[in-house]
Amino acid sequence: MIKILLLVIALIAGLIVGPDLAGNQGYVLISAANQTIEMSLTTLIILVIAAFAAFFVLEFLVRKLLSISSSTRGWFSGRKNKKARKLTNDGLMKLLEGDWKQAEKLVVKGASHSDAPLLNCLAAAEAAQGRGDVESRDRYLQKAADFGSDNLATSLTRAKLQYRQGQYEEALASLQGLIDAHPRNAILLTLLKDTYLQLQDWQALIRLLPSLKRVKALSDEEVHKLEIKAECGLMAYIATQKGSDGLLAHWNSLSRAARQQTSLIACLVKQLIARRADSEAYVILRENLKKQPDESLISLIPELTLPDYHPVILKLQELLRYNENNPVTNSALGQLYFREGKWAEARQHFERALEARPDVTDYAWLVDTLEKLNESGIANSVSREALKLALPPTSSS
Repeated sequence: MIKILLLVIALIAGLIVGPDLAGNQGYVLISAANQTIEMSLTTLIILVIAAFAAFFVLEFLVRKLLSISSSTRGWFSGRKNKKARKLTNDGLMKLLEGDWKQAEKLVVKGASHSDAPLLNCLAAAEAAQGRGDVESRDRYLQKAADFGSDNLATSLTRAKLQYRQGQYEEALASLQGLIDAHPRNAILLTLLKDTYLQLQDWQALIRLLPSLKRVKALSDEEVHKLEIKAECGLMAYIATQKGSDGLLAHWNSLSRAARQQTSLIACLVKQLIARRADSEAYVILRENLKKQPDESLISLIPELTLPDYHPVILKLQELLRYNENNPVTNSALGQLYFREGKWAEARQHFERALEARPDVTDYAWLVDTLEKLNESGIANSVSREALKLALPPTSSS
C-alpha cells in the first residue's frame, strides 16, 4: 500500500514539475569504465519511476506465484488430512462393531496424516488384541508411547488390554508405575482394584479402599462390601499359611469395629471350622451371640463338631426365650437334637421353623426325623410339600 502511495506521489510530482522542466530539462552524464551514457534530467527521472514501477510489478507477480504454490500445498495437505480423518472415523466404527481386522487396517492407514496419531495407535492396539495378536498390540503401544504426548492414556490403555488378556501381573506392573503421579485418577484406581481382585492381593486391596472412597469411584456400600470380601479373603489366606493360631492372632490385631462386624465374624468362624478348631469357633460364636443374636451366626452353630452339645443347646434355648418363633434358631436346635438322637424334640423345632417360613433344607431334616420316628406316611406327605417348594412354579395357560 505504501509503495503504491509513493508511486502515485511520484506521478503527481512529475505532472506538477514536468511543465517547468519542459524548457530547461537539464543534462545528465553517467560514465562507467569505457561506457558513457548521456540523457536529460527529465529522462532520468522517468526511467527511475519506470524502474520502480517494474520492481513493484515483479514483486507482485512473485508474491502471487508463492501464494498459489502455498495454496496448492495447503489444498493437497488438507485433502490428505480429510482422508485420514475419514479413515480414522471408519476404523473407530469398525472397532466398535468388533471388526478387528478392518478396524486395524483403517486406523493404521489413517495414522500418517491424522490430527491425533496417538489415538490411531491406541485404537490399532485394541484391534490387534481383538484379533488375538498380542505382539502387534505391544508394537502399537510402543509406537504410541514414542509420541510422548500423553503417557497416562497410553499406559492406561496398555494396562486395560493386559487385564482383558488375563495378564494380571503385567497389568499390575503397568499401573504401579502410574499411581504415584496420579493418585486421584478414578479410572486408574478402579483398574488397580480389579487387578488386585484377580490376583487375590487382599492386603493391597484393603490399603487401596480409602483412595477409592476418596475419589468416589465406589459408593459407601460398595466400599463396605469390598472391604468384607478383602478381609475374608485375607483370613482365608492366613489360615492356609499359618493355621488357626495365625488366624486368631490376625483377628485380634484387627480394630474393635472390625471385630464387631457380623460378616467378618462369620468368615472367621467358617475358617476355624475348616481348620477343625471348632471349640475356638464356638467360643467366638457364644461371646458374639450374647451381644448380637444375629441369624447368620446362629446358622453356623450346627456346623460345629463338639464333644458335648449340651451347652450349645442351652444357649439356643435361651435365645428362643426372646424369640420363640425364630426359624433359624429352631432349625439349629432341631439339627442338634437330631444329632443327639432326640427325634421328638428335633421334629418339634423343625415344624416350628417351617411354620415361620418354608425352607427346603428344613423339610429334608424333618423328613429324616419322621423316618426315624417310623412315621413314613407323614414323611411322604412332607416330601411332596418340599418337592412343590423346590420345583419352579409352572405358568398357567
